Amino acid sequence: MKFIIKHEIPGRIRVHMVQPKMTFEEADILLYYLVNLENVTKAKVYERTQDAVIYYEKDRREIIKALQKFGYDRVTVPEGLTEHSGRQMNAEYQEKLLMKVVMRFGGKLLIPAPVRAVWTGVRSLKYLQQGIASLKKGRLEVAALDATAIGVSILRRDMNTASSIMFLLGIGELLEEWTHKKSVGDLARDMSLNVGKVWLLREEQEILVPAKQIEPEDLVVVRMGNVIPFDGVVSRGEAMVNQASMTGEAVPVKKTAESYVYAGTVVEEGELIICVKAVSKATRFEKIVTMIEESEKLKSNLESHAEHLAD
Repeated sequence: MKFIIKHEIPGRIRVHMVQPKMTFEEADILLYYLVNLENVTKAKVYERTQDAVIYYEKDRREIIKALQKFGYDRVTVPEGLTEHSGRQMNAEYQEKLLMKVVMRFGGKLLIPAPVRAVWTGVRSLKYLQQGIASLKKGRLEVAALDATAIGVSILRRDMNTASSIMFLLGIGELLEEWTHKKSVGDLARDMSLNVGKVWLLREEQEILVPAKQIEPEDLVVVRMGNVIPFDGVVSRGEAMVNQASMTGEAVPVKKTAESYVYAGTVVEEGELIICVKAVSKATRFEKIVTMIEESEKLKSNLESHAEHLAD
């Protein structure tokens, strides 16, 4: 692929990918390709400018050759990597924040004061309703205090103050939502397996195939240092498996024939041939990741009580 070297110092190079526009998916593919190069220690991709910053060791010529060979359609990325990267979500929230600021200051410049006053009154209804609902439950929460501040400002006909309070509350709510989703996404992404290809054993021959082609009852080979990609039963072999990602147990566990192994655990020593029992989203590890991603919908009573005490 064509690229232009924009800046370079020993151990670091910034390149511009020659293309009209870089999508979020293309940026994730490029980043995955770069960080998996042998001599690359760190990489960043900026989709807005179509730039990539690469930190490397040893010979820069290997980096240049790798960039020349790169093509979006030539890279096989693990299933779900681009969907859970968080790049698109960050861009969306950045745009929302920018639009709030532009609407706030643009409205003050372009919209007449009487119209702004009416609009402020309409917007205040949501906060006043939340405050009244809080008081009806016998709780003096933040919503009641916000409603009081906004209501007093409107009664005093100080629409600028009421509008400023609602603007800051809106910014705070947006940042809180963004931070929560980003934290959940980062945790789920760190726990994701990101296994692109596996060794399939068929008629005593090992074939490197995409992980999504594996079906239950297939035999896969996992060697020392590799992540076990699927839940299954050991058919042959013997190995020490680190199950810290599943159980928190620091000491590796010995696995032999007929032992059950879980996706996400790591073979520290030995080699296993595993009969796959669960693939893709059906593995226990993937179920944990899914639960983390959906945790914002499963707010516990204890968490709600803690929020009430904090208020």
